[in-house]
Amino acid sequence: MEYIQKLSSESEAFVFALDQCPIVSGVISGAVTPEEYISFLVGTYQYVRWSGFLLAQTALGLRSSGRSPELVRAIASKAAEEGPHDAMLLRDLRRLGQDVELLKGRPSPQAVRAYVSFNLSLAEGSSPAFLGAAYTLEYISMQRAAVAARELRRSGSVTNIDHALSFLDSHGVADVQHIAELEKLLATISDPADQNDILLSARILQRLYPHFFELPVGAARASCSA
Repeated sequence: MEYIQKLSSESEAFVFALDQCPIVSGVISGAVTPEEYISFLVGTYQYVRWSGFLLAQTALGLRSSGRSPELVRAIASKAAEEGPHDAMLLRDLRRLGQDVELLKGRPSPQAVRAYVSFNLSLAEGSSPAFLGAAYTLEYISMQRAAVAARELRRSGSVTNIDHALSFLDSHGVADVQHIAELEKLLATISDPADQNDILLSARILQRLYPHFFELPVGAARASCSA
């Protein structure tokens, strides 16, 4: 379907843009300080902890409007699968000496709050929009997680890194299959309004994603647009 091809090509372009993005590019290349890697894990935790909830709310919104039971079941199943992933990030952070209990109480960045608010609003309106953001996030992991894990091990710039890569290791492998499953699910959505919502959700995620991560003091936030 044309909209899936567009979603895939825009996600691919965004992945290449991330190769120039502060924090994320350093993680991908392995040229990162311990503080920057911690910032990456913290920023990732701040949005990943919402993934299961947003998928569940998307399924709930679709169910309440009597939409396709098959689509509802598939999204609800994915919500259950995504729910525990934030625990991997907390484990990695704990192994780097971080107090994860304090982290769990830290407010999310404004960009994460905007991302959650937008997708939740559409989910409550019975839109499958969040599948667009979910697709782009899976695409990032499919293309860069395994590379990042390999380069971080190679560089050795972060002490104890071998014990703090559970999130990247798991997503580098699993998300290839996740993308195939999502594309199969997206192919069942034929309503042009739903397709446009899905594309919009992906584009908003791409615009906000670089702002999920806290930069070192004095660092400039470069544009990471595709």
